Amino acid sequence: MGYTKRIAEEFQKQDLPPQFFYLAMVESSFNEGRERPADAVGYAKGMWQFIPDTAKTYGLTVGPLVAYPRPDPGDDRHKWEKATRAAAAYIKDIYSTDAQASGLLVMASYNWGEQRVIRMLRTMPQNPRERNFWKVLDKHREQVPPETYNYVMRIVSAAVIGENPKLFGFDFDSPLAATEIP
Repeated sequence: MGYTKRIAEEFQKQDLPPQFFYLAMVESSFNEGRERPADAVGYAKGMWQFIPDTAKTYGLTVGPLVAYPRPDPGDDRHKWEKATRAAAAYIKDIYSTDAQASGLLVMASYNWGEQRVIRMLRTMPQNPRERNFWKVLDKHREQVPPETYNYVMRIVSAAVIGENPKLFGFDFDSPLAATEIP
């Protein structure tokens, strides 16, 4: 798993938990060439599954094959180190929004779009204890897409297992065990 240390370092450099490493695992299984089928906003590509507009916002060059479901050597979304820096910056920005009360809200925002999550949060009390992912589900469950709910649950599950794989019957150590920056 050659990506682990570099991804963890980038998130720690941005004062973010290295466990956001699991987001890339769920997004793409760490596959730099991964593309998601197109939707209204285009093809999401790369390890971090950036859509074209978000990629551009975070300094990534979108290649000439942007409209095609295939890897593009001219597209920075397929360059995992550049895309990792962009993903860390994007997640850092999400943390500066109303989603900051919960890492799970940050994950939901990454998947579904921060503006959608923020609109829901603004209908809720100002108290951060009343503005977490579970409270959003309690109040707005019908609005949260199943894809986003499942996405957050997959990341949480991966992180729980990843923190102590042997407890769950896996014969390897935590992928993040050796990534602490002094």
